[in-house]
Amino acid sequence: MLNLTLTKWPTIVSSPTAKIMFATTLRSMTTIKENSANSKILSIVRISPLLKVNQTLTSNSNSSVQYNYATYSALTTSIEKEQGEEKNEGEVLLKTNNERNISVENGMDSSWVGNYSLDRLVIRFREAIQEGDLKKLMMTHHTLIKEQKGQQWQNRLKKSDYQDAISLLTRSANFTQKATSPPPSSTQTLASTTSIIYSLFNDMKKQGYKPDTSTYNRLIYLNSLKGDTKESRRIYKMMLEDKIECTIYTFNSLILSYQWSLDIESALEVLEEMKLYGIKPNTVTFNSLIDIYVKLGDINQAERIYEKMKSNSTTRMGNSLDKCEVIVDKFTLDCLLSGYLNYGHLDKAKNLFKDIKDSGIELDTHLYTKILKIYCYEPGNLQKVLNLFNQIKHQQHKGNIKFVNTLLDYLIKEKEFSNALRVYEELVDIGFIHDAATLASIIPAYYHTGNNDIAFKLFNEKMDSFLNMRKLFSLFSNLGKEHSKNFFKQFASSSSILYNTLITYFLTQDDITNALEIYSHLLQQGYFLNILNITILCKKLISQEKINEALQIYYQSKDHNIILDQRGYTILIDSFSKMTYMSESQRIFVDMKEKGIKPNSYTYSSLIRGFGKIYDIQGVKNIHQLIRMDLNLDQFDIVIYNSLMDAYNRCGYGYNVLQLWDSLVISSKESDLLVNNATVSIVLDSCGFNKQLFRLNQIWYDLKKKNFNLNQNNYASYLEALARNQKFNEAKNVLMSEMIDDGIQPNSKIIRTLLNFLHDHSKNRDQYEIINWVRTNFPFLAKELNLVNKKNNKNITKGISEKD
Repeated sequence: MLNLTLTKWPTIVSSPTAKIMFATTLRSMTTIKENSANSKILSIVRISPLLKVNQTLTSNSNSSVQYNYATYSALTTSIEKEQGEEKNEGEVLLKTNNERNISVENGMDSSWVGNYSLDRLVIRFREAIQEGDLKKLMMTHHTLIKEQKGQQWQNRLKKSDYQDAISLLTRSANFTQKATSPPPSSTQTLASTTSIIYSLFNDMKKQGYKPDTSTYNRLIYLNSLKGDTKESRRIYKMMLEDKIECTIYTFNSLILSYQWSLDIESALEVLEEMKLYGIKPNTVTFNSLIDIYVKLGDINQAERIYEKMKSNSTTRMGNSLDKCEVIVDKFTLDCLLSGYLNYGHLDKAKNLFKDIKDSGIELDTHLYTKILKIYCYEPGNLQKVLNLFNQIKHQQHKGNIKFVNTLLDYLIKEKEFSNALRVYEELVDIGFIHDAATLASIIPAYYHTGNNDIAFKLFNEKMDSFLNMRKLFSLFSNLGKEHSKNFFKQFASSSSILYNTLITYFLTQDDITNALEIYSHLLQQGYFLNILNITILCKKLISQEKINEALQIYYQSKDHNIILDQRGYTILIDSFSKMTYMSESQRIFVDMKEKGIKPNSYTYSSLIRGFGKIYDIQGVKNIHQLIRMDLNLDQFDIVIYNSLMDAYNRCGYGYNVLQLWDSLVISSKESDLLVNNATVSIVLDSCGFNKQLFRLNQIWYDLKKKNFNLNQNNYASYLEALARNQKFNEAKNVLMSEMIDDGIQPNSKIIRTLLNFLHDHSKNRDQYEIINWVRTNFPFLAKELNLVNKKNNKNITKGISEKD
């Protein structure tokens, strides 16, 4: 055994011939084993919560780049390929997620150091690069750092030595940005490939060497992988200061860094910088932008880029491709498909599928799964999904199980139980390994086809796989409401998780009867009761006005020492308050306080809204007083303020509304009001109802002066308040000029309210003016209000001539 100590953490390497590469972050180490004369295979180890090593590296310059559809992974693979071509064709760049400037301290086997002069160390350093020996390279570099202290040796290493070493380190591993769980602590190490790269880079700069384009691009790329835009920009700025030429790979890496934060504006700024340098965007550039737009939900912009790419693409024939800077590739199509499916654009997804078939791009499991989902959105596609299955069933790799589970779930939903079993058994015959999601479909399939013994046995053997409420919920959904309880009776001694999940399932199906039956059984057997289930059960009973049953469950839980949490109490108080059962709300509130559970702003707001609904001004004032005495609350919580202002307004206490408004405004900073749009509408409504015309206009003009972002509801409240106080000319000016200038269009409620007030005050000419304005400027709104036909408005125009 070879015992290596990296700083203060020991790591044991089982083979004395193993070569060590110090991988990314403080969390892991990757071993590289010699497999043949021209290849190295990275063992698959978890690196960090975001990254995983998962690809074989070869020294063959013609090795292909494989798409991996983890988050951003296809993009990063493309960038790696491009950057590798910049210096040596086929090189794969390091993809890492790591802190920098962590030094490798004592602990490496350095018994040979004493026999080497600095000249010999430099020779050994170069040999390590030529041999591709990472261990030798890092140990020699470590020794050189130690030996250089107090000595002048800046000319011993050449610029090419540094750059070749950085190139070797960045070729040494392939990291993809796939989220994984943190690796076990036993794999953690302080050694860091990135720290060594930075050490070499910084030393290179100290010696007066300017790194070349490729070296700068590698560092920008490393930081872009983890979304460190600040560091990527710092390296880019350094690159400009050194007057090093920027390339397409420089800018693609910068754009990549903005994909993490979905910062489309900054990404587009990088695109403009590219154009200033006369560099045309390529496939990776456009794919990055499409990815951001899709994740932001801006499908239209993503489509525009896609159409632009299509117009620049050349025809793909098999695996060959004519030389072209912009092509539509797998990632482009996958990204758009994801967007269409996520936002429900099924027809667009189908059309894109036609583009995929026409493009000649070879489909992989990931794209097959997306296409399957298109079919699964609609019933009656049995033959199509089975045809897809026949095309993909022999592709045994990681993505296959997602396809299979999607297919099985569809077949179960379509009640094609026999076909589901046939698919499953075919796969088992060729070595398919199922997971809990597979079982959630297969167990119901066996049960529904009369193979109850197999279903019960499979569930009993794999019960541990279902100790997860989401997976259990899927199982019950596939069994169906009628069969879930019968199936469950076979496992009477099961855990409380199973019982509680069954209650949750029945509650989502609004099956209160069965939910209550399972709840009673849990209570009698002394099983653990899920607090959220108790809360939701009571909430549903209250909404059905079964108040006694809800209170019975609440007090039974209390008798069994089951104490609700803050959320549970607040849900019950809110449920009673919405139904205006305020005595019950107060009773639950008192219990909450007695149990030492602190109310939050939503608890108080529920009570306030309830009292406001029944115009109980004393109840509102009592809660207001409790809020003043509660030191745990934020003094200016807008949720509470809005509830109080609305309740006082309902009760006709306009003065209290204005007091609360003034306290918020006074406590606000000059440019940052503590109010929101709901607060504004409440105070404007109050001013209108209470004839506070001076305060109405004062508040409105102050908001305008402070550039508060007024919305349609705010304008509706202001217009109604003006009309209520018979300020019709002012209301017309706000509607036809001020509102439109602010980019806000009227809705039917605003027009109807204003017309009603004008009609009540016999303002026929004003009515006619507004109707014509709506017809001219908003024909769709006129149609909605039935204002299109002038004959329908005789009652409006009838009195105009008489009045004139």
